[in-house]
Amino acid sequence: MEPALAAAIGLIVLLGGTAAVLSRQRILPWSLPALRTFGGGASAAEGELEGASARNTASDGLIESTQTGPPPAIRPPSTDVRSSRPTADRTGLPEPARLDLVPNQVETLAARLDRFEERLEQIARAVDRNAAEIGQELRRARSDRAHQAETEDARRDAALERLRADLLATLTRGVAEGSSRPGSRRPDVSADLYARLARLEAALAAVTNPILLPGEAYSPPTEFLPEALVWENWNEVGERAFSLAEAYSSQRLHLSEETRGDFELFVTTLRTLLTRSVYPNLQLEPDAAQQAALRSALEEISGEIPKVRQRLEREYREGHAI
Repeated sequence: MEPALAAAIGLIVLLGGTAAVLSRQRILPWSLPALRTFGGGASAAEGELEGASARNTASDGLIESTQTGPPPAIRPPSTDVRSSRPTADRTGLPEPARLDLVPNQVETLAARLDRFEERLEQIARAVDRNAAEIGQELRRARSDRAHQAETEDARRDAALERLRADLLATLTRGVAEGSSRPGSRRPDVSADLYARLARLEAALAAVTNPILLPGEAYSPPTEFLPEALVWENWNEVGERAFSLAEAYSSQRLHLSEETRGDFELFVTTLRTLLTRSVYPNLQLEPDAAQQAALRSALEEISGEIPKVRQRLEREYREGHAI
């Protein structure tokens, strides 16, 4: 009986150690499943097998030590049944292969990183989409602003053009109404003819009697200087006479009938005296008859100039009195 008892004790000790190891590894059905952090299911299974082999070695040593004692007694059949029951129960325990179902930490972290990257990509796409929408809105607002500015500029330019056209029409109408009034330009025409007559008188004085100052009444000298008898020195007198006649011819419509008659007579007299009495007698050594004819013509011109001047002064005052 003692050897059988010793073997039973050894078997019980072996089963208790195995149960303790399995309970510590949380493999038994009554323990809570948990993730292993020692490198995966394969490593845990290998550790379990190594522990079981170590315990088997220890139990073998214990059995050998007990066999050196007294001879074993015959064990009743009931004992064998009880001793074989734990083995049968052990065969129903979960297999270590269940450790392979525990998820790996590296794989879990990689899956989380993939989800984070996918989420970041979604956020980036949303940001790009919002940026594109904002840029489109800004471009639309800028385009609308530019179109509005162009419209305002066109409207302002059109308003300025209308204002300019209205002002021009008003001025044109005012000028037309002013020019249509009888005698409205009489003062201007009279002043212009008066100035041209004064320049003609100054040219005659500069050639024949240069001692006279501008504004003094012209009168021929008692003796002509040699310069007064040179044909080329009378060019300015001819130009002044032609300018006076041309201005009168283009503006006679604005003068009164009496003034037109007096001025036309003066222009005819001036032309006759210059062409028939003055120019033919311009000689370097004129005789007495030529000098007398020249002096007579100049005296007649000097007598007509004051009459025409007075006529123009009266025309100027009457034009302002209207």
